[in-house]
Amino acid sequence: MIRRPLSVVSVGAHQDDELGCLGTLIRYRDQGCRITTVSVSNGDKGGQHDPTLPHEVVARTRIDEATRMAAELGGTYFCLGLEDGFVFDSREIRLALAQILRAAEADVVLTLPPSDYNNDHVMAGQIALHASLIAAINVIDTGSPPLVRAPSVLFMDTIVGLDFQPTHYVDITDQFPEKERLLRLHDSQMRSQPNITGWDLVTHAEVVGRFRGQQCGVRYAEGFRPVLRTPLLRPGWVLPS
Repeated sequence: MIRRPLSVVSVGAHQDDELGCLGTLIRYRDQGCRITTVSVSNGDKGGQHDPTLPHEVVARTRIDEATRMAAELGGTYFCLGLEDGFVFDSREIRLALAQILRAAEADVVLTLPPSDYNNDHVMAGQIALHASLIAAINVIDTGSPPLVRAPSVLFMDTIVGLDFQPTHYVDITDQFPEKERLLRLHDSQMRSQPNITGWDLVTHAEVVGRFRGQQCGVRYAEGFRPVLRTPLLRPGWVLPS
């Protein structure tokens, strides 16, 4: 039985990828849980709103935005620094993420599903799955003690809800105004995202949140699906009720 506050880690490819779980992270925080956010890439290709910006400037801006957002959330942010657009699995990235999960004493990992629109997202989700497993393997050294057991891992929604059927929902109606405020801290992506999908981050959150909320009878909701792999499951349920 966990007797300390639950430790929740969201793992995305990019600095704004907590889009699908931010309301849930707010609920976890309000219940006293420890929050950590991770992006696998440096986000350096996120400058579509101004193609003249050097990649290193875009990366620094996005990391600064994500750091501030995590601080406002009451959590901690880590960037693992892979090149945006070229996220691949490797021994080094698995170990780096496993070390973060160990240091955070992760109980729950929220990550991106294999059906998401961007292959960086797909790869980040798969890296998160394997890092969650090896974080509890005591013969793999990362510099921190191994977890007593692997965290539960859940997939969050795809960016527009395509090809993703949640099995569980979290009511974020009361949390939605704060979710919107925190998303706006990703100012560069509020301006850049419309060049990719036609919507800014808040519009994505509004439309998908209302869609999932309609499905489960509330105003706004976020949808999740547990990863059905041993040992990434625990008895009982880990999402905020």
